[in-house]
Amino acid sequence: MTNSNQILPNEGVLKTNTSNTNVVNIRSAPLIKEGNIIRQGKAGDRVKILDKQKPSGDTRTWYKVQFGTQAKDVGWVREDVITLVSKPSSPDKNPTDAQTLVFFVTDAKTVRIYKQDQVYMNVYDNKTEVTERAPAAKLPNNDTKNYWTTYIAIKDGSTYQVRFIPGADTELTILRNNQVILQQKGFRADGSEYRPKS
Repeated sequence: MTNSNQILPNEGVLKTNTSNTNVVNIRSAPLIKEGNIIRQGKAGDRVKILDKQKPSGDTRTWYKVQFGTQAKDVGWVREDVITLVSKPSSPDKNPTDAQTLVFFVTDAKTVRIYKQDQVYMNVYDNKTEVTERAPAAKLPNNDTKNYWTTYIAIKDGSTYQVRFIPGADTELTILRNNQVILQQKGFRADGSEYRPKS
């Protein structure tokens, strides 16, 4: 059992420890030999973490996970078949919908520009589940024929440019050393600046 003062990650994402399969065994106990396989998950499945344990004689940590909506949908996975995901503890990393100026998803990233004490840009990598966060600036637009609104942010040598036409197109461009390393159109857009004024 975990120490009651220990903070567990909120959830995890199953992954495989071999290239031969995308199946992950969920066991009845935190043991390979004595823990019967009660369910097979797939790489990419999200699970809720309930507990963690390092059994005597085992060099690896095991996580007790809930893999479904029923109370009985609980089992154990070893640390090498799960990626831990913690919710941000700082409120400025978890902006509300009311603070969101524009939000959209691309094939590879999820983008949110929001305002708290200042304007920030979060660019979440949908595969690695890492968020890049940096202060952002809105570029002035003096061209009445240009309908795009543009924000930029710079983090660790990369420039993130978000452009959108309210109620229409969205686009994310990432540059490094003046070279475009990613440029993708967005979808599922929303936000107070994105919604057309009525």
